Amino acid sequence: MQFNKFFVHKVKPGVFVLITDAGNWVKVSESELSAVKEGKPGKALFKKLEEKKIVLTGKNKESLARDYRNLYEHLTHGISLHIINPTMACNHSCHYCYANALPVGKRGAAMSEETAKKTVDFVWQSPMKNIVIEFQGGEPLANFPIIQFIMDYAKTKRPGKKVHWRMVSNLSLMDETIAAWCKKNGLLDICTSLDGPKNVHNKNRPMPGGSHSKVVHWINSLRSDFGFERVGTLCTVTKNSLPFAREIVDQYLSLGLPDITPVSIRQIGRAKQNWQSIGYRPEQYLEFWRTVLGECIESTLNGKYLAEQFSLMIAQKLSSPKPAFHTCFSKPCGAALMQASYQPDGGIYTCDEGKSEEIFRLGTVEQKYVDVFASQNALNMVSISSSLGLLCNECKWNPYCSFCPVMAYASQGSLVPTLYNNTDCVIKKSQFSTVFEKLFSGEKKALNQWLGAGKAL
Repeated sequence: MQFNKFFVHKVKPGVFVLITDAGNWVKVSESELSAVKEGKPGKALFKKLEEKKIVLTGKNKESLARDYRNLYEHLTHGISLHIINPTMACNHSCHYCYANALPVGKRGAAMSEETAKKTVDFVWQSPMKNIVIEFQGGEPLANFPIIQFIMDYAKTKRPGKKVHWRMVSNLSLMDETIAAWCKKNGLLDICTSLDGPKNVHNKNRPMPGGSHSKVVHWINSLRSDFGFERVGTLCTVTKNSLPFAREIVDQYLSLGLPDITPVSIRQIGRAKQNWQSIGYRPEQYLEFWRTVLGECIESTLNGKYLAEQFSLMIAQKLSSPKPAFHTCFSKPCGAALMQASYQPDGGIYTCDEGKSEEIFRLGTVEQKYVDVFASQNALNMVSISSSLGLLCNECKWNPYCSFCPVMAYASQGSLVPTLYNNTDCVIKKSQFSTVFEKLFSGEKKALNQWLGAGKAL
């Protein structure tokens, strides 16, 4: 009998979970934990430990190897998510804008047709046949003609790729002509920001005349009038949001949205400049997040489905060793592995958040694909976010977690985080612990509903 490396987490008195660094886990009682520590599990416990690869035998070693291959599957892929920023201009002046967007009309903010063409040519060098091209910014609709140019030019490329087109927009510049064009040309996946009811949203996301009514109108219209496949929403949480957790959930429920993603603000871009007025301690965010999670669980159990996305992503990782295919929940993180960001000047950055700091610039669309993503800069980012050699590697949540070099650099001035003082680390640790608590309570039913049929924990 050989024990695998495992961590112990106490869920509540008398209930523990053992977690391997491949992400397999098993519930044990206090007496079972004592037997494990003594190296003398009985027959029934041994079988349970063997099934979850806590104990290694000839029966499960190949299965464990498959788990590792699944967990690190994204290391063998090319970039699949290509984020193109048609402009860095925006008609909002959001207090937390990590992109530090420029005013609309600012010279040099917009991508030219020449750079757009070179960007598509560069993207086509990816070895991936199925890719996502996502338009961001700034506000991408502030340069809609370049979106049209890129999509039309991509259709002429040979050999062709299967492209899933997506756009992240504040929707304030959306109109029926643009919506009809997007539908006709296959751009049917849109994500927008909805920070809550009018008083919260408009304070977080200032725009002359306010934007809340416009975003609500287009969330409804794109789904019902134009038949868009998905209209996703993000809810960024500022200090202003903290007292309104229940009201924010009610806003999402009133629109019949399927999920809510309450994103903590990050000390980059404009948020760093405005931190005194919009920032908070991680414990304050976590109190807000737990309230949102509780409201979503209660609503789901009462028949009104609303999934909280962070706990859902954690539950997905707990239910399967397969990667989450979410940059911030993969290890190494997906920066320069799963995604890259293309600026209007042709600069290429590790990821969407990375475009805010020059240190995360990898190259330009003038270069060859392999010279950018096999460069020392790209490989260093992959290496750092692997957590190997850091204290992360000895954390019980390491199998499910990845720290963000961009956040570490922005908030602490170093690519290597000081973990005890790292906001992302404090938040994620608490979220993983909270989700395990839910798994051993009646609230587990809601998590299983969010996971869907065949994926129950």
